[in-house]
Amino acid sequence: MSDADERLAAIELLTFDIDGTLTDATTWWAGEAAGWIQRYSVRDGEALLRLAGGGLPVVPLSRNKTAAARRRMEHLRCAVDWLGVSDKIAALEQIRARYGGVAWDRILHIGDGIDDAVVFERVGVAVAVADAHAEAIERASLVLRSPGGARAIEELEGLLARSGNPRVGKGVHR
Repeated sequence: MSDADERLAAIELLTFDIDGTLTDATTWWAGEAAGWIQRYSVRDGEALLRLAGGGLPVVPLSRNKTAAARRRMEHLRCAVDWLGVSDKIAALEQIRARYGGVAWDRILHIGDGIDDAVVFERVGVAVAVADAHAEAIERASLVLRSPGGARAIEELEGLLARSGNPRVGKGVHR
């Protein structure tokens, strides 16, 4: 087993950015009632549900505080406590505490931005989407083939499954 597979197999907590990771980083103004809206990949949502269903906590960690993001995360049965955060490291400390003090090297964070690059320096597995900011790509331990909003979580799910991570559900193709 490769070093990368060993690190993926040991992951106990997955945190993810929203804008540019679950979405293609495009927003639309839908008027005062709806605010800013985004397009999400249904396949990535299904992957998050499978990962959580298999026992791997999946937690959004994002500066996005829009109603659309909150509703999407609620629909996916994800915690919404860390939407709209300004300091991702402080928020990640709170997430670690909520999930039993998971060791830093057992956390995987997937993102695309400069603010994710800072998180990448702390976690065990740092994953950038293919079209991430250059700084995020430089600091990532793994760069996906998929861009944000285009089945990146589904690709990551497959890598976790193939690594033998025991927290990944049986419905995942290995």
